[in-house]
Amino acid sequence: MDDRLGAFKAILFGLSDAAAFLFTKPLGLAVLVSVLLLAAGARLWTALSDRRLAAKAAGEDFGRGAAAGRALRELVGMGVRAAGALPAIAGIGIALVLLVGVADATRSVDEYIAGRKRVAELTATVRNLERRYKAIEARIDDVKDGRIKASLAFFDYKSPAVPAKTQSIDIAGKELFIDAIVCNFDYSEISAGKSVNLAIPFKVFSDEVSESDGVALTLMDEKGLPLMYKRTPDELLGIGSEAYEARLAELMAALRTDEAARGAGIVRSLYGDAVHRGVKKGDSFVVWVEQSGGLSVKDSSSF
Repeated sequence: MDDRLGAFKAILFGLSDAAAFLFTKPLGLAVLVSVLLLAAGARLWTALSDRRLAAKAAGEDFGRGAAAGRALRELVGMGVRAAGALPAIAGIGIALVLLVGVADATRSVDEYIAGRKRVAELTATVRNLERRYKAIEARIDDVKDGRIKASLAFFDYKSPAVPAKTQSIDIAGKELFIDAIVCNFDYSEISAGKSVNLAIPFKVFSDEVSESDGVALTLMDEKGLPLMYKRTPDELLGIGSEAYEARLAELMAALRTDEAARGAGIVRSLYGDAVHRGVKKGDSFVVWVEQSGGLSVKDSSSF
């Protein structure tokens, strides 16, 4: 049923677009007039050629005057036939107007349904993000000669027991800072009138290395989505995996640029949130993304 409806819509939209192009666009009107003139010219040429051959077969002269007279009679005949066809042409015109109207109405309905579906998917996506996430597990491998060497493990929620990625860092300093970008956005349709915060750790720096010179974290997947926001199909509530990732990508785009946020109707503000701690060799701790936005750090032994 859906396939047949899709095929019908494709034909409807194709005919509607063709009619709108031919009768409302300058280029379309030029094409239409050119085709009509070519058809009239071909008809006239055929009539003159047939009359010339008939005159030659009968041994008659078919000069310029006879050709002009024949052409004039043919043009008058075409005009009479066109006038006779006016009711049919008017009917075709009315049918085309109705066709374009039906196509536009169908498109409007489809856009409305798609818009409501998108809002419902965004609502479900935000609902699936509103909780606490284990984002990073850090192990301090060595602290010597004013440098910190650490191993970082990044987790997703498709397989939370095993790190999805790991990263080693070597940075000068005695205190380790983990910085996050926090997006506070308000989109009343998807957040039921409340603010929503999304925090993404993105850099490590120290008491001796500034944030601008810090080490970028590799906790995005190949699509540029944060690993800790990934979900198994069984974990998702009210939305499928493909739709969830599509809407999550939309939220991430809104986080990155003002233009994308405005296009999605999202009012957002960005700020940084860094957590830090002094470290020594053998330390192990976990960085959590909190439900309310922002980060917290807990010793691994606390869990």
